[in-house]
Amino acid sequence: MLLATSLAALLASPAVTAGIESPATHALPAMTITVSAGPEVSPTLVTRLLKETEAVWRNAGFSFVWRRTGPPSPGDARVADGDPHLPSSVHVVIGDDAGASRHNRMPLGWIVFDDDRSPQQEIYLSHANAWSLMEAARPVVGIIGQMPVVQREILLARALGRALAHELGHYLLASKVHTRTGLLRASRTASELFSPDLRGFAIDAAQRQSIAARMQRELLVASRHAQPPPS
Repeated sequence: MLLATSLAALLASPAVTAGIESPATHALPAMTITVSAGPEVSPTLVTRLLKETEAVWRNAGFSFVWRRTGPPSPGDARVADGDPHLPSSVHVVIGDDAGASRHNRMPLGWIVFDDDRSPQQEIYLSHANAWSLMEAARPVVGIIGQMPVVQREILLARALGRALAHELGHYLLASKVHTRTGLLRASRTASELFSPDLRGFAIDAAQRQSIAARMQRELLVASRHAQPPPS
């Protein structure tokens, strides 16, 4: 799916989550996700955007372990064994591909579905599109060329981290459906993407329950496969 954006932005301090309470959910192990970034993406930017994604999902009771690898190469996203649509098999690639625009909007991230309920195993984040969005939002965020590197990275990380959180929602729910509010809204203003306020990216109770149930089913299947056959 595409996370679309319009051009308005807000420059502010690091992300805050005021007004969002962490729900009491059944304890689930952290989900391990493989992350590959192209040479144009700095390691510190990757760290910042992953923390942004964690902040969105933490409020819903989910956590991640990021397994960072080298630059992506063809076939990196393949998982040979098991159900290709289980939550544990996703791979995130960060690079400069522009993707396909819709309604004159640049996608910051996308995931391809084989059908309405079958997401492929790769989420792509467009560093180039995030940069273009930030440049286009100059009247609000200021002159990009005059910003310290850290300031630019904070802004880029917010946009890309929230795009990743959005696409993970599609992946974990195994659904292409967008919602009118919350994390899975289809279209975002740059103000929402660059603001420190995460309240517009909430995951609702029904979504939490659906994802938790899917992950618990996977754990049950995995535990059965791990058991030795009867003698």
